[in-house]
Amino acid sequence: MRALTAIEEADIRERLSAIAPLSPKTWAAVRALGARSSLDKGGFFSRPQEPATRFAIVLSGLLRHYYTDARGRESVKAFRGPLELSGPYAELIQGRPSRTFIEALTPVELFVFRYADVDAAAQTSLELSLLLRRFGELQFVAKEQREYEFLQLSAEERYQQIRGRFAELMQHIPQHQIASYIGITPVALSRIRARLGRKR
Repeated sequence: MRALTAIEEADIRERLSAIAPLSPKTWAAVRALGARSSLDKGGFFSRPQEPATRFAIVLSGLLRHYYTDARGRESVKAFRGPLELSGPYAELIQGRPSRTFIEALTPVELFVFRYADVDAAAQTSLELSLLLRRFGELQFVAKEQREYEFLQLSAEERYQQIRGRFAELMQHIPQHQIASYIGITPVALSRIRARLGRKR
């Protein structure tokens, strides 16, 4: 398994330090807890009924979080790109099997942590404890933002937001998955795309 490059290490440290301050000693501990991993396009980081034990920082590529119902219909929960955190969060915290498919839409490089290892290390580190708490707060804020977008923004506005967020990776997301994420049908998304095209 390839080691992290110096640029990747610097990027991860900057990302985590933006969540909570990390001393050199704490960063060294965090670095030692993680391991690089790769997924081919179409590979899975998490699937329903598998033990939820890991989370990851995306180094490169794009992941999709989604659920399926009893009839096999998919509901896209989230997309995760470079330097974003990915994992079946609620199940990790609750110690339950995963309910979430996390699929690589492109070849993906990850820096993976075992949640139990990080949680154990946080018992004796105030900085790590704060990092985990802030991480949980960020997930709450993200959930609130997604609810706000569904309640207050139009489908066109939601589409423009995801298009801006993943501008460099949009070509890797099938249109029906984008439609699912913003809560509309593929036909409605096609109409939005056509309307926006006429405005240019």
